[in-house]
Amino acid sequence: MTEPVAAGQMELVDDLERLPGSSDGCSLALTLEVPVFLRVGDVWWVEDEVLYVQRGDAPAVVHRGCLEWRRKW
Repeated sequence: MTEPVAAGQMELVDDLERLPGSSDGCSLALTLEVPVFLRVGDVWWVEDEVLYVQRGDAPAVVHRGCLEWRRKW
């Protein structure tokens, strides 16, 4: 669903908005079941209802969530 992205700063993520498929009136978002700390340099991407996070050469870790449409008002 998304291209891999390297995190530019450390942050706690509980949802991701404006995923591909979003439009002017609605935003596609992934709300995670459990918040995740992204560290600088982590590579992450979203496929279906899953956030994948890879640190260095280790295998990617799966973080499940729920996709939803949100209105932009």
